[in-house]
Amino acid sequence: MYLVEILARCSEIESRMAKVYRKLSERFSDGGKITQLWRELALEEETHADVLRRELRDFDDDGDSGAFMPEFTDRLEQADRALGDLERQAGSLTSLDDATALSVALEQAALEDLYDDLVVQGPPGFKLLCERIERALSERPAINLPGLPRRQRLARRPSTMP
Repeated sequence: MYLVEILARCSEIESRMAKVYRKLSERFSDGGKITQLWRELALEEETHADVLRRELRDFDDDGDSGAFMPEFTDRLEQADRALGDLERQAGSLTSLDDATALSVALEQAALEDLYDDLVVQGPPGFKLLCERIERALSERPAINLPGLPRRQRLARRPSTMP
């Protein structure tokens, strides 16, 4: 699988994750911290999707398909299946506790690792852009809810790529 294909699929995965968070924020809207958290998580995923789409456009403009990276094929298929399962579960949630548990499952599904590993593969300008976006997102006031893990930011997570 070439980098442009990976960028397109990961952008779609990030967009789908954002939709799950948006649906949770609408379905269980109480105006409280959990609703605000889901909106912020959706914004973060939408931002990731946008960054990946921009990088994809740069490759398209150059007529370049990027490196061939076969190690991403299985990871993308696993991520797609995991997200599909979580999307189906999100459609039938009836309680706030179940919705919160689904949020934790989304954050622990290792889908974010794909995004971070793609950033590591990108050119220096792409990495710099991503770091700035991550820094801006991390400077927002934190919402701390018991039982919900905070996602590690890119700068703190070591790459799983060689």
